[in-house]
Amino acid sequence: VWVHPSRLQPSRDCCPQLSSSARYTAVRKGAALLLGAMAANGAGPPSMLSTSSAIIAEAEEIRQRYRRIQPADSSADEKDYKTLVHTFDRPKLSAILKTKISEDGSCKQGEAGLKEDQARHNFECFGKNAITPPQKENPWVKLARMTFCGIFNILLWCCVVAMVLLLIAFNDSPAAGDSSLIEGMNATATAALDMATNVTGNMTGVKAEKEGEKDIVTPILLSVIIVATAFLQWKTEQMAEDEMQALQKLQGDKPVPVVRRAANGERIDQGIEAVNLVPGDIIFLEAGDRIPADVRVLSCTDGMEVDNSALTGESMPEPRHPNTEKPTVPCTEARNLAFFGTTVLKGKATCVVHATGDNTFLGKIAQSIKTSRVKSTLEIQIEHFVHFIAVIAIGVALVSLAVKIVQKASAADTIQYCACALFSQVPEGLLPTVTISLMIASREMAKRMVLVRKIDAVETLGCVSVFCSDKTGTLTKGEMTVQDFVVCAGAASIASKGLTVVRRSGETFPTDKADICDAIATCGILNNGAELKRDPQTKEEMWVGSPTEVAILRASAEVKGGATAAETMKAKPENYKLFEIPFNSENKWMLTVHGAPGGKAVAILKGAPDRVMNFCALDAAAKAKVEEQMQLLMSDARRVLAIAKRDITAPPPKFEGTCPSDCNFPLRDFEFVGLYGIEDPPKEGVDTAVIKATNAGVKVVMVT
Repeated sequence: VWVHPSRLQPSRDCCPQLSSSARYTAVRKGAALLLGAMAANGAGPPSMLSTSSAIIAEAEEIRQRYRRIQPADSSADEKDYKTLVHTFDRPKLSAILKTKISEDGSCKQGEAGLKEDQARHNFECFGKNAITPPQKENPWVKLARMTFCGIFNILLWCCVVAMVLLLIAFNDSPAAGDSSLIEGMNATATAALDMATNVTGNMTGVKAEKEGEKDIVTPILLSVIIVATAFLQWKTEQMAEDEMQALQKLQGDKPVPVVRRAANGERIDQGIEAVNLVPGDIIFLEAGDRIPADVRVLSCTDGMEVDNSALTGESMPEPRHPNTEKPTVPCTEARNLAFFGTTVLKGKATCVVHATGDNTFLGKIAQSIKTSRVKSTLEIQIEHFVHFIAVIAIGVALVSLAVKIVQKASAADTIQYCACALFSQVPEGLLPTVTISLMIASREMAKRMVLVRKIDAVETLGCVSVFCSDKTGTLTKGEMTVQDFVVCAGAASIASKGLTVVRRSGETFPTDKADICDAIATCGILNNGAELKRDPQTKEEMWVGSPTEVAILRASAEVKGGATAAETMKAKPENYKLFEIPFNSENKWMLTVHGAPGGKAVAILKGAPDRVMNFCALDAAAKAKVEEQMQLLMSDARRVLAIAKRDITAPPPKFEGTCPSDCNFPLRDFEFVGLYGIEDPPKEGVDTAVIKATNAGVKVVMVT
């Protein structure tokens, strides 16, 4: 019998001093060596053994190499996210992941990436780059569970079985009094069923045509109602599941640009599906791309930023760089790593995949929150109600039994009388009534654009006493928006005339203030790292870039008359971008130079207000006015950026420099243009929703 070593399960009694991962490794290595030795000695079919041992040895080698990027204390079934990949330089990464990385890390030319056969082996070892979804219950098993399980269903089926057994056990026709008791029991059951299902009065009046005739209608009708109710609930939940799966299929990712090598070393540039990525793949990312796996940044443009709100909940972008981090830096805080599910906001990057699927940061989170489903409040209440009814029913049956014993009735009379007393306490119509009510409620929720996967969740929503809400993207729009322009008529007039605040009114800025906002809007469009793209099919506008840059570009374009007007202005020859110093954490500003080649140029500086004002020709009084306005904006929870400009009448043949000390053009005496007040505004209707919840007795808590 041939068993693949990856399927072997070592006993805990084997080498108890070793960890579980060490035992697995030992068993797999031993199996690989054993197969190799058997092949060498001619045991078994040589071709099969040599092929099997080669596959096993290759898989084991890949696993051992992959272990080298994990900390020594991590195990094969590690639940926490651990890696050392951020502490390795490019040559070490290349050796461990068996991939070729260029010296500068960009991998734009020449041989780069995994060989095709190595990529295939890695795929066989690690599987698809997809997070394992929770195991879904077979729909037919689910239908059977809904029909026959559940404490209330079990109680009703017990009634059905007991009625059938009584009909079978007592073949002799009962006395008139006994028959009336059974008919009373049947009438009680059918009346309850009629109330829940609007069965016509003819059915409730179903009785034996002749005195003493057996009544088989009630158990049949009760069985039909139980099965029909379960089927309706099952069908409703299945439709919701199918709709959710259809929505997920619509959200397909575009192919990822990857470079690999052929067997002869020839470079192969291709686009592959994200699910087919493997550790060691070299991929290329740009602004707007969703990161398809956990990657180590090998090379990137200055000022590259990613949106980690999918992991952290914060909309503020985080910078990324290709430099090696110190071992003391946690992997989740390393600036040279980017994680699956996050988005590139700004810049371009070349990265190497180091983790896929369940081994990613997001995959570890998904695995850690897989817990068994808890009972809903409705299930708890029904369970309590059934227990209560059962106690009452048994009590009534025992009293009936005592009465019949005192009357010295026959055994048949006593059993029938007690059974009638017991079954008459069971509310057979409760199950369909509750189920149909929940279905109506879920249909009402669908009208409000809410899919209800479990219909009893509707009742749970009604029992909520506290709402714990995320902030970013839930209470807020999840996108930065310019709410205020602070402008001036000129540097000389700031101290005397002060600053003018133009505040957003609703969704737009006042049109009568467009003239005084023209300068700050023009500078905001030219000095900007964001871009406006249009979907080739729908022609829908898409703003790509960091949230702050997108916010400034959108607000400035709005003042200038729209996105088309902004693009037209930016395309003019006198606005051509001649030079740029990207934003970085040291400067805390970005600078662009615009103008026609060989002519006059304009330098625009944007960044932290305290840094920008150091380059401006402002006296103490003017600075005090600006700082006062900054404090007012920040007290309104605004993020504040300043912008300034200056003319360069004699530009150099070629602009050079990265900071004030090495620029070959003047970086002083800028004219202060204004301030941007930026925030992540609340969603429309949030305030009303919070007030309604509070008035309904629900406490609202923001968790951020």
